[in-house]
Amino acid sequence: MNIEKIKNKLKPIIYPIINFIPRKRLRNKKFTIICDNCWAGKVYQELGLPYQTPFVGMFIFSPDYIKLLKNLEHYLRFGGASLRFVKQSKYISDFNQAYPLALLDDIELHFLHYKSEEEAAEKWQRRLARIHWDNLYFKFNDNDQCNYDLMKEFEKLPYKSKVIFSSKNYEDLPSLVHFKSKEKEGHVGIDLKIYHRYFNVVNWLNKGGTDLG
Repeated sequence: MNIEKIKNKLKPIIYPIINFIPRKRLRNKKFTIICDNCWAGKVYQELGLPYQTPFVGMFIFSPDYIKLLKNLEHYLRFGGASLRFVKQSKYISDFNQAYPLALLDDIELHFLHYKSEEEAAEKWQRRLARIHWDNLYFKFNDNDQCNYDLMKEFEKLPYKSKVIFSSKNYEDLPSLVHFKSKEKEGHVGIDLKIYHRYFNVVNWLNKGGTDLG
């Protein structure tokens, strides 16, 4: 049994213990996180909630993510745009098909933690139906071809509840949370492993996205 399988078996035992207080504090339990990587899935796991978003176990390159957010209902509402699996990526020249890759209309979805196209498609469609369109939260980070201009575009989007995890402290971006320990790397990396140092997700969810502390 590999390490990941062991971790997955232990999560149902460990998570309720280490996340007891956050789970008790959480009042807002029917929410959807639109996310550019696996962070959303981690949040639902920690809080003991079913996945209420299709953005689980996957990632999207930053230019495509911003494009998706600018026309969210076209891509996701009423069943969403069609999902078509492909063998080549416009972002990864030597893509080796180690995981399913799909186009959602013109948006690349990298289903990193899925074993097959069938599994990815089935779970994507099932979780689309769980989106709470009246309670959306948006998270972005500075990985995967992100740059300052894309962060500015994210900041300008007409969504109230949004946050940017960044290794650089741009003071003109009100939604930014600075991951100071990642300054030298130039990007936050695997944010789901370190975000607790800088960001209280329960406060964010309970206060409608206004508390980034």
